[in-house]
Amino acid sequence: MKHLAPKACLTILLAGVVVPPAMAAHYCLRNQVIPPICIYDDPAECQKDANRQGAECDVNPNEIHLNAQFGKYCVVTAGGVSDCNYTDPGTCSREAAQKGGACAPSPGHHPLQAPNPYSPVEGY
Repeated sequence: MKHLAPKACLTILLAGVVVPPAMAAHYCLRNQVIPPICIYDDPAECQKDANRQGAECDVNPNEIHLNAQFGKYCVVTAGGVSDCNYTDPGTCSREAAQKGGACAPSPGHHPLQAPNPYSPVEGY
């Protein structure tokens, strides 16, 4: 009887393993310098890092769809629940912190003012 080498046995064993597709993170850290870094599943953690780095926590549009409403900003909580009725980032950020979520820009909302080159986030 012929024995298989350990390497051959491992190859045969792994041939039947099915690897599930990687899941994308729901929240992204972004600023005007680097492309979005989508590594967060917890909106509060994303917001915490965004505050520390002078960036924004935004939703991954491939994972969470925000409905544009009245405001410029949305409070997004775990599970992708959003409320896009905030007109200023301060109020939005306070509500997000209180609810354990993140304050993200409302989709499709463009600022009315000219870009501010001295602003740490997106020039606005």
